[in-house]
Amino acid sequence: MHFYQKAGRILDKLSQRQGTIKGLVMKEDAKDKKLLYALICETLKYREVIDTIIDAADVNRAEKKKLPRTLLQVLVYDLLFGKGLRNAGPYKEVMLRHRSRLNAELAKIKVRRQCKNNEDLIPSHIRNAIVLPRYVRVNTIKTTVEKVMRHFADKGYSLGLPEELAASEIPPMRIFRDEHLPEMLVMPPNTDLHDDPLLVEGHIVLQDKASCFPAFLLRPPKGATVIDACAAPGNKTSHLSAIMSNTGTIFAFDKDRARLDTLIRLTTRSGCTNISPIHGSFLDTDPNDPKFAKVEYMLLDPSCSGSGIVGRMDHLLKDTSENDVDGETDERVRALADFQKQVILHAFKFPAVKRVVYSTCSIHRTENEDVVQHVLAESPKFGLVANAFPKWTRRGLEGTFDQADRLVRTLPEEDRTIGFFVALFERQGGHQSAAARRRSKKAKAK
Repeated sequence: MHFYQKAGRILDKLSQRQGTIKGLVMKEDAKDKKLLYALICETLKYREVIDTIIDAADVNRAEKKKLPRTLLQVLVYDLLFGKGLRNAGPYKEVMLRHRSRLNAELAKIKVRRQCKNNEDLIPSHIRNAIVLPRYVRVNTIKTTVEKVMRHFADKGYSLGLPEELAASEIPPMRIFRDEHLPEMLVMPPNTDLHDDPLLVEGHIVLQDKASCFPAFLLRPPKGATVIDACAAPGNKTSHLSAIMSNTGTIFAFDKDRARLDTLIRLTTRSGCTNISPIHGSFLDTDPNDPKFAKVEYMLLDPSCSGSGIVGRMDHLLKDTSENDVDGETDERVRALADFQKQVILHAFKFPAVKRVVYSTCSIHRTENEDVVQHVLAESPKFGLVANAFPKWTRRGLEGTFDQADRLVRTLPEEDRTIGFFVALFERQGGHQSAAARRRSKKAKAK
């Protein structure tokens, strides 16, 4: 298949929400995937104006063999805005026949919109989009931060300064130590590490900063027994394993077999040997099963609306006609919140559990503060840990309830990470021993 045909096919799949830009490009057998990725991203930037030009020029009307819309989009991009149809093969002759008309339509649009250059034609939601840094979590099971830093220094990277990280654009070839997470490194947004040996061999994990907060705050000790209730694809699971120095046991649940297989593959690559994967729903688990009698720590990251997710190129796919965040309806968010409440309250039933961390990648109060307030009212045996993350200043939404300052939130525009929410629960007064629970039951029976 021709290079431009591959690009057009990927645009088709993106319009049908069959994957991410990077994920779909990586599945192709193209020799130069970087060039394919760049062509798709740049076409998406100019897609709105390209469609206007295609309609006005009516390219297909004069052609016996009609070209698919998405193929036309990438061809018009490269002719008018890109490198000029390099290696376009049979399509070059077609496009050159229409070049004068296409250029004329582009000129008309620039006059109508009073644009001095092509970049001014890019929609504002793309020009002003939040672009996140590339976050790299060092997998301390296999290596150290210092070794990883030396690896990138050998590739030409230099240690960045705090003021550079705070700038709107991170300078190229810089690497930074994160100020909050000791195993987190920060790199420029366009850093491509897909074939870096450290990633391939599991020495580093590409994981957003905020998604590292749950395991970091739960911080189970060495030898602990832990449940990761909604574990796949496994980044948080491997983070727990690293924090526990690969000791103890982590029961990792997921009801989707394919996703669980992904977890097994990724955690094996990371060198995790203390993970026990379980194919099934956490909600179907009996809290009194002897298998889980020693579980003292739980990580809950259940399904959510994903309204806080800001991908590096997701803004290129955003439909500006959507009226709310991520196109979510109130009804779906409420249904997700009901499920999230069930997961937390089920976790509270495990007799030995001491601490439970709950997180979402949502910005909706319904899935965050409201869920926490509900479960605290339903289960007074658990409370929120005060000052759980003292170095982080952004807290729960003010005015929601009296303990909102014990919650953790992130804001993409200011925190340079995805929108995220974390609550850390702790059993009040410690947990009962098995003997104490039996005595309590006998006393109630009398």
